[in-house]
Amino acid sequence: MRRCACLACLLALLPALLHADDVILKGGGKVSGRILSRTATSVEVDVGAGTVTIPMTSVVRIDVRRSVLDDYYERAGALSPDDLDGWLRLAKWASSQGLGTQARTAYERVLAVDAGNVEANQALGRVQLDGRWVTEEESYRARGYVQFEGEWMTPAEQEAILKQRAASDQAELARLDAEQRAQEAEARAAEAEARAREAESAVPGNAGYPMYWGGWGPGPAVWPSQPIAPPARPTQPIARPPSRPPSRPPGRPPAESDCQGSPCTGR
Repeated sequence: MRRCACLACLLALLPALLHADDVILKGGGKVSGRILSRTATSVEVDVGAGTVTIPMTSVVRIDVRRSVLDDYYERAGALSPDDLDGWLRLAKWASSQGLGTQARTAYERVLAVDAGNVEANQALGRVQLDGRWVTEEESYRARGYVQFEGEWMTPAEQEAILKQRAASDQAELARLDAEQRAQEAEARAAEAEARAREAESAVPGNAGYPMYWGGWGPGPAVWPSQPIAPPARPTQPIARPPSRPPSRPPGRPPAESDCQGSPCTGR
């Protein structure tokens, strides 16, 4: 069943041929073309762009009719190998009927007779290079072009594309690396801040006030919650002790200044 479904999907993409043989499939589809051979196990059909072999287990019936492929092979069989105009007319007719494979074969028969035929060479996609007809690929390669990602370009253009891609890849890697470094730095900063808060809350008597570690030595453990009052001034004058005469060294007689207001002895 799966094989029939896949076959039906594939054959639906093939062009239908006018008045072709029809192979009716069990899955509901059909294959139109020219039956080339038929056996008890399979049937081979020429659909114009190639041949398809269908197992008879997938076939309901076969309606045999005359198709454009029959007309092509009949007309081709009537041409001689060196009939240039006949093969050229047949090639153009086959192309108009959607028989690409057969049209290419007819154009190649034209070139077998006249290798420089412009119409046949152009129909086959050939171009002139230094006075001779070559394929498009041969033309590009002869001029030093290279095929890169489905396009023809010079080696310098290919190298420029590769260098630009390499530079873009390098820039993207650098951006990703810088982004990762920034994230790691933010994570480290957040971790350090968390440790600092934890250490601050562990100090006894802190009560949640900020710490101050003065510039010239440790300051108060915490900031005071009330303004600091200045020391109270005394209400009475401070009594000073009476002055005493200066003492003289032993053995020195008293001077007049030492005897003011009192008798001097020991002169």
